Amino acid sequence: MAVKLSGGTKTSKAAAKYGLFKESSWDGPEYNDLAFDVISKPLITGGFQIPDRKAIFRVDNSGQETYLATVSNDYPIIKHSDIVAKLEDGMGLGNTTIKTILSKDGAQMQRIYTLNDYSVEVRPGDEISPSIRIINSYNGATCIGFYIDAVRLVCTNGMIAIRQFMSMNYRHFGNRFNLNLFAQNAKKLTKGFDEYSRNWRGWITEKVTQDRADLLLNYMPVRLRPMIASRYSDNFDGTKWGLYNAYTASLTHDYMPGRALSPDTQKIALGSEVTKIFSNSWYWKANKDDVVKDLVAKRRMKQSGEIIDAEAEVVA
Repeated sequence: MAVKLSGGTKTSKAAAKYGLFKESSWDGPEYNDLAFDVISKPLITGGFQIPDRKAIFRVDNSGQETYLATVSNDYPIIKHSDIVAKLEDGMGLGNTTIKTILSKDGAQMQRIYTLNDYSVEVRPGDEISPSIRIINSYNGATCIGFYIDAVRLVCTNGMIAIRQFMSMNYRHFGNRFNLNLFAQNAKKLTKGFDEYSRNWRGWITEKVTQDRADLLLNYMPVRLRPMIASRYSDNFDGTKWGLYNAYTASLTHDYMPGRALSPDTQKIALGSEVTKIFSNSWYWKANKDDVVKDLVAKRRMKQSGEIIDAEAEVVA
């Protein structure tokens, strides 16, 4: 059955654009709600089939179809439930807390695993656990991806979606995507957690001056800078670890990106860039003039040293 481009289709596209679809989430290992059928149909307009586009629909148990997206004709359907089953079958998750988020009427999926068996005490009373986040979509919003985040257990709301330190994603390129290989690589990524935790332990004793902290703050969006500074008193103790906690606390609890679409995705991207800055020794050892030149080159600061007062994503 073909799909005719009509007023109804336009309404669905408008709903997709403005994020008017339902979202659901749940805790626990169940993933039956991810196993719904997904089908594609050709698009017809004026009696002619559009050669390079198709419509994607969710099919419920009752047979009801819900429009999800219009995508390119070679965009393959990789089911949420197949990805989850393959990964969980090979990873041996052990003591794991699981949360699933299904949005856009099922078009987008995130499944988050907090690996409690891998927790590391960075310093007394400050414990970190790795968190695996799997994403997939049927609407082209994201490619299938696997991310390792870090959850700071001392924070009741966690740091999920902020401290991304490893990632792997695959574009939906038809038969070039291998789900078995994806699962094997995802398992390998979890083994790198100990290496990253050693970096965090080093940050505990790495001293950071107030002047350096204030200078590097200019890499952040303008609205975020005072929010981070307001977190200094509870976190920044003159070490890189304390300053990092001020950044992640502000990103998690205070900052809301200016654009309306996908604020969580924007916060994830910004948090990833923050981690890159903290992991790169140049930002901490370069002399002030070189850092200022870099800020000017990245349009975060004017030649005169004046701050560029514009909302922008961090560019590291």
